Amino acid sequence: MKNRLFETYKDYFRLGAAVSGIFYDYEGFLEKRQKFIEFMKKNPRPVGMPEWKMEEPPKGPFLDSEILKQHFNIVVAENDTKPGNMNPAEGVYNFESADKFIKMAKENGQDIRWHTLLWHSQAAEWMFKNPDGTDVSKEVLEERVKNYIFTIGKRYSKDICSVDVVNECISDKKFTLRDEEDHSKWLKFMGPDYVDKVFRWAKEAFPNSSLVINDYNLETIPGKREGMYNLVKGMLERGVPVDTVGLQMHINMENPPVSEIEKTIELYGSLGLNVIVTEMDVSVYKDFQPGKESESRKEYTPELMEKQAQRYAEIFECFKKEAKAGILKDVILWGITDRFSWKNNFPVPGRTDAPLLFDTEGKPKPAFNKLLKL
Repeated sequence: MKNRLFETYKDYFRLGAAVSGIFYDYEGFLEKRQKFIEFMKKNPRPVGMPEWKMEEPPKGPFLDSEILKQHFNIVVAENDTKPGNMNPAEGVYNFESADKFIKMAKENGQDIRWHTLLWHSQAAEWMFKNPDGTDVSKEVLEERVKNYIFTIGKRYSKDICSVDVVNECISDKKFTLRDEEDHSKWLKFMGPDYVDKVFRWAKEAFPNSSLVINDYNLETIPGKREGMYNLVKGMLERGVPVDTVGLQMHINMENPPVSEIEKTIELYGSLGLNVIVTEMDVSVYKDFQPGKESESRKEYTPELMEKQAQRYAEIFECFKKEAKAGILKDVILWGITDRFSWKNNFPVPGRTDAPLLFDTEGKPKPAFNKLLKL
């Protein structure tokens, strides 16, 4: 038995994790955390969602960095490389945290993903406005986006193996490109071909990276899966250089069935595209539905953790099968230990979760041990 998790899967796919800036840029993490708190105070929760609050900032020591170094061979920054952080104002770039992230990964000998170039959330909001506060023209916005992509590519492309070019562009309701009703301005400002344009620019800026279109619930909602299929099929027909579909896979212990995960991977594989899993975690709670009563916090008993371990194992068996078929290339977990999972206090404030392979103390959970032996 190998004692490094990624070595168990080296003949199938790279195995990675998202890493928070708290582990490589603590002061920068605290600064961004405060800005996020201020943002949340100014933006009320959707109807039916519980009131939001953030706990006190965590203090070390942290075992996550050592776990990351030992068990994963590809990494992605959880937040630091998103456009709103990288380019908060015109002519202003925050390279410090991203540089530290890249340095950490190189020292660990890990491959590096970039997340993300274009997203409706955590966007560089200044791009949409003229200095006088009016909306910019399509031409101005396109030039700003293009400049941003090329600036990032010039600095980091030689280090990046995979880049999320466009993130979460498919509507959960209409299964077409998001519009303002779905909180995205890109369609209104740049038109229906904006995804094509961004991928073409990304190909120039990141010539040696795989170019990923990334979204959530593709393995859960059939209509959204088909909507993404129709989008990427059309892109390929137009000669747009998309080569990979990213499945976020924020799932739980009951949904979706493994058969749906398999169906999703093979659907995109049928187009000749690669598939990667970009943000996986397995919540111990059912899907949250606004307006409905949420599950109260569970006790994370040995029995519950063993059930989670079996769920991970069944899914990873599917991953191995799809990797053997030449479709699945990477599997990335969205975090390292349960202590720092984004699922704590979200979507239910005051409720923790236990969706990852290591517990809050950094100890291996049954899911880790089962995957190590799979």
